[in-house]
Amino acid sequence: MKKILLIPLMLLTMIPMAACSGSNADLILPEQQPENSGSGDEDDSTDPADPTPGGNGRYLVLYCSRTGSTERMAQQIQKILDCDILEVEPQVAYDSDYDGMLSRAQEELSAIRQGNYPAIKTSVEDFDDYDIVFVGYPIWYSSIATPMQTFLHNHASKLSGKRIALFATSGSSSISTSVDEARVLCSGATFTETLLLTSSTLSQMESRVSAWLETLGVSRENNYPSTSMNLKITVGNRTITATMEDNAAAKDFLSRLPLEVTLNDYR
Repeated sequence: MKKILLIPLMLLTMIPMAACSGSNADLILPEQQPENSGSGDEDDSTDPADPTPGGNGRYLVLYCSRTGSTERMAQQIQKILDCDILEVEPQVAYDSDYDGMLSRAQEELSAIRQGNYPAIKTSVEDFDDYDIVFVGYPIWYSSIATPMQTFLHNHASKLSGKRIALFATSGSSSISTSVDEARVLCSGATFTETLLLTSSTLSQMESRVSAWLETLGVSRENNYPSTSMNLKITVGNRTITATMEDNAAAKDFLSRLPLEVTLNDYR
């Protein structure tokens, strides 16, 4: 006779509860909380990664992103420009628990105000080859997400003289405070027009990013050799050759060529 063992099912397993900060959550973390946040396991790697190269080496997209919204925005810029891209990552991965993340963000922002920046594992040797550096981040408590603040702080001297284009995601907060922070962190850089996407405009990401890049006057076709600073100027039947200074203003002017200008003689 066969014995049948009836094993009762113990339905007392611990079920993780999704944390929610209530109605003001979107004011704190700009990116929408993902349905599956992952394990939050820490990556032990300490070696900074090189930017993933694109076909157009004039631009670099730097971004940090916890839940993916800012990352998608960065990837959209990279896709349009076919340029280099690099993620700025914290040394210790953020907790997948939402409330835990909020607590850590507050602690890190408070520490930064005291001059103590949280560790990151991303660095760039130099920015010499880039005409514009796109810097993207989520807005936490109206501020730049702390990993990107650390990156800008660590690379301030290397970014001096470069053009920086800020883009950000936010639940509903404005970008103004974070722009002021970036200007202080990289006082030697030149900042262009910014782009902010909130929870209500994320669905328009493709069109808004494209329009923003057009406003900045950049495209994947603007890939002139950075070492070529000569141009020909034709006036009537006469052609002269001019050599431009190797600086950001000259490169911006060259990016607009060919250019036809009408001159008037007021003698």
